Amino acid sequence: MRALLSLTEKCNLRCTYCYYNESQNERCADMSDEVREASLRYILNKTIEFKHDLIAITFFGGEPLLRFDAIRKSVDYLKALVKSRRTELPENFELKFCINTNGTLLNKEILDYIEQENFFIYLSLDGPASRHDISRRTVNNKGSFEAIEPFIPALVKLNAFPISVTTRKNIAQLTDSVKWIKEQGFCQVQNMVDFDGHWTPEDMDALAAEYTKLAEFWYNLKKEKDEFYIQIVQDHVLYHVLNLKKKKCSCDILKGSIGIATNGNVFPCSRFISSKPNAPYLLGNVLDKDDHIYDGPVAQEVYKFLETDKKECEGCGIIHRCSAHECGCTAFYTTGSIWGVSPEVCTHERILCAICDEFAAKLQSEGKAEDVF
Repeated sequence: MRALLSLTEKCNLRCTYCYYNESQNERCADMSDEVREASLRYILNKTIEFKHDLIAITFFGGEPLLRFDAIRKSVDYLKALVKSRRTELPENFELKFCINTNGTLLNKEILDYIEQENFFIYLSLDGPASRHDISRRTVNNKGSFEAIEPFIPALVKLNAFPISVTTRKNIAQLTDSVKWIKEQGFCQVQNMVDFDGHWTPEDMDALAAEYTKLAEFWYNLKKEKDEFYIQIVQDHVLYHVLNLKKKKCSCDILKGSIGIATNGNVFPCSRFISSKPNAPYLLGNVLDKDDHIYDGPVAQEVYKFLETDKKECEGCGIIHRCSAHECGCTAFYTTGSIWGVSPEVCTHERILCAICDEFAAKLQSEGKAEDVF
């Protein structure tokens, strides 16, 4: 069972591409102790009901480190709950904690606690200051890299997973920033794109040029048996070489995965999370007496999405590794519906897949693909 717990809607940054950017000043809710404890009980109950052998809690926001107190309480509360019901869980049961943070509020106390509890860290980091500060701005419109930089060695030691976002303003620095992230000692990086509806053909051409450089960098690493993981390239190669479907192998939307808003609202995944009443794709609330989160009409629509190909995508050669088709979160935030297909995302995926396929073919022709997979 995987769950994102939105401990607060508040954030100390105003990143230009944040999907809450326009409404962030109005987002001021914190998750109460009542909702937080009800959420954790719900997660444990469903884990037992579904006979899952894992609970992975990701503390989310806003910026979850604004509620470090709630993180501590949550860990203690859930560990005690699990202990009290251990006989109902599989022998190989695991309890894991993760945090999705911008890293600007870190200090020694927090880092020591994260290490003590063996947290997995998703770190918002776009690269060096010259790239990071383009989009990741403070409330006072200052760059945020300076606040993160002192903690980079500790984050590397803790095996943090940097998440880097490409916008129309920082395309040119993409490959150099990935190289910089590797040079710091990180083992992996996830590259995401800000699909804001304003990408021009010229922007896509510039991105294609960077993707070609990035894929070549990844290809050379793999030839040298370097295990550095560049998610956006390696996953697209993996789906192609092994003929996988993204929905089946890397999408957790409602398959034992939920996102919980500050007021207890439950959603299929992170991008849907909202404390607004009647928000799109609202599955239910952890405080509801009648539990229809996994079998109500919204859940049934999501299940249908997971098993159905979109008509607009019929006959497309990359249909099952394309985010426009396969990712409900991407479809929702770019079109307002899990059934929508963004032309912008579609173009991006065609460009990326063509480039990745070229380098996958090189590895295969050289007999080195097995070294990667």
